[in-house]
Amino acid sequence: MFLEKAYSRRKKIEIPVSFAVLGIALCTFFLGILFEQRQDILEKYFSLTINKWIIQGINIITGILPFSLGEILYVSHLIAIPFVFFLLIYKMFKGGFFKFSGKIILYISALYILFMFLWGFNYSRISIAQMINLEVSMYTKQELYDLNLALVEKANNLRTLVEEDEKGLMTISGGYRDVFLRADKGFENAGEKIRPLSGRYGKPKSIALSKPMLYTRITGMYFPFTAEANVNTAIPHLLLPATTLHEMAHQRGIAREDEANFVAYLTGKLHPDFDFQYSATILALFNSMNALSREDSDLAREVASLYSEDLRRDIVSYREFWRRYEGKTSEVAERVNDSYLRSNRQDDGVKSYGRMVDLMIAHFKANKII
Repeated sequence: MFLEKAYSRRKKIEIPVSFAVLGIALCTFFLGILFEQRQDILEKYFSLTINKWIIQGINIITGILPFSLGEILYVSHLIAIPFVFFLLIYKMFKGGFFKFSGKIILYISALYILFMFLWGFNYSRISIAQMINLEVSMYTKQELYDLNLALVEKANNLRTLVEEDEKGLMTISGGYRDVFLRADKGFENAGEKIRPLSGRYGKPKSIALSKPMLYTRITGMYFPFTAEANVNTAIPHLLLPATTLHEMAHQRGIAREDEANFVAYLTGKLHPDFDFQYSATILALFNSMNALSREDSDLAREVASLYSEDLRRDIVSYREFWRRYEGKTSEVAERVNDSYLRSNRQDDGVKSYGRMVDLMIAHFKANKII
């Protein structure tokens, strides 16, 4: 009798909790629609305040760990998916299917609520262009050409100031640990003028499965549930600093990929060390040269002919590195990433990475220097 009453009370508690979670998830969805229409409210009362405090608080805790907690949670959920799927099939024939499905829906709803409050709303915040008063507009082919010329000149100059390995390629003697230790210097300098980039956060984390992850062509991952900036440390040193800055930009609530790339360039440019400046310039050059190649391949070849021998060697080596990891896995990963970006109001999907060029040209026109 006692067990029957206890079970009955548990059932009565579970039902209100279930409705509460589903209700909060629905309210969260509509709140997202509201924030999309009122970016000023989102920026003032969430992104720059509540969300920033929460992320820094979580990161203080997870930053103590020498490993990426986010990676462990991410991988464990990936492993769990097929087991949950087969268990659903089993329940379909043996009974309990609807009860088990309900629990999955509740779990996904809870994750959705957490995701949106820890990260997802930031996809609707004001643009980085508004934050720093940049006027982004349609650019001409000449402006794109001029941007590339300026970037090549800067890259050629910076290339003479960085270390080389025995193959004559840009290298960082301290490896990714040294990069992680120094990365926040660029944000410290940028944060003095751009408030959203300020704040104290834990160091970036190396992804333990970095080498297998190369086959997905994913170079980094921000995990909002642990507020950790995770970096694939198996990538070439050429873009390791820039990639680190990109993930750290996400950590500071810069959600959109094109804007995170631009912030990586800005913070790299303001970094006191030449290897960060060079890596950030290469990131910008890759994006702008891709845009120029689509616009006018002859002009792109003309610009490429201005590469110094050292710069050309770095770029050729970088491209050859990634050719080894082309295949079905990278295609699937790109489609998954594309779907994720589109589901978070980035209608261009993976193409949104390329919109960094719009911001670069606006920045170039406003400052007259790159």
